[in-house]
Amino acid sequence: MTKPQIFAHSWLPEDVRERLDQKFLLDVHNSFESILSGEELIARVKGVNGIIVQGPIIDLPLINSCSGTLKIVSNVAVGVDNISVDECTANKIIVTNTPDILTDAVADLSMGLLLSVARRIPEGERMVRQDKFQGNPFPLLWGSDLKGEVLGIIGMGRIGQALAKRALPFGLDIKYYSRNRVGENIENELRAEWLNLNELLSRSKFIVILCPLTSETKHLIAKDELELMRSDSFLINVARGPIVKESDLVSALKNKLIAGCALDVYEFEPKYDKDLAGMDNVVLTPHAGSASVGARTGMVKLAAHNIETYFKNGKVPNAVNPEIL
Repeated sequence: MTKPQIFAHSWLPEDVRERLDQKFLLDVHNSFESILSGEELIARVKGVNGIIVQGPIIDLPLINSCSGTLKIVSNVAVGVDNISVDECTANKIIVTNTPDILTDAVADLSMGLLLSVARRIPEGERMVRQDKFQGNPFPLLWGSDLKGEVLGIIGMGRIGQALAKRALPFGLDIKYYSRNRVGENIENELRAEWLNLNELLSRSKFIVILCPLTSETKHLIAKDELELMRSDSFLINVARGPIVKESDLVSALKNKLIAGCALDVYEFEPKYDKDLAGMDNVVLTPHAGSASVGARTGMVKLAAHNIETYFKNGKVPNAVNPEIL
């Protein structure tokens, strides 16, 4: 029996690579080295039966290039906004993701960004590195207190709940907005109150975005929403860049509508508005929410497991479009 052909656009741990190599006709492009362009990717996936993908876009031209052979796309991420899920579904292609694995890593970075922008940590670090630390005068780097302030979480899924658990010991008052309310038991455990979006924006000192990118959440935060925010508030986005209209955010910062922001994701990444880099009240990181050893390794292993399980017995542990099974 001919082995299924698999293309992996991803870094693979050596043990995972060896295992896949035994079970499949495996072609690997290590995403540590580069990200293939659309045409380069299409050239590598012709005739394959499965794809493990970290990063690039899986769209209709790529699906068509597989000539009907493609059966499964295993995404090395929780979000699948890099994949045309509707087109995959129409072509009977299973899409899988890697939930749970990165919850703690993203929640950790979310809390880290909140602390960094509130207490001006990167600003102080730059001061020391640039040899501008000449003493400790009383007005130096006054930041914002956390205890007693309102933390508004947009998106109370696994990561939002994990962030809330981290925030409670800091004395933050947890509010959240989510399309669906969590159970009363979770609200009680986290001492969290559901608010509508406008109320959350107007009441929160710190607002952390952790919802998925969908047609409904694109530009969820734009000019009107930023104008609702407190002038002493901070916006933190660790979800997906297009949830925030970046040009409106830059304008809000310039006009002091809000006190600052921390961004791990950008509307047109890897490009971003360079005005952000010149603002001391802005913290920027390079889409590194899941960039811990445990999370990234676990994500790749789960993506490989998804594809192995499918070709072994037709079962898919983490299907995004299970309706076609």
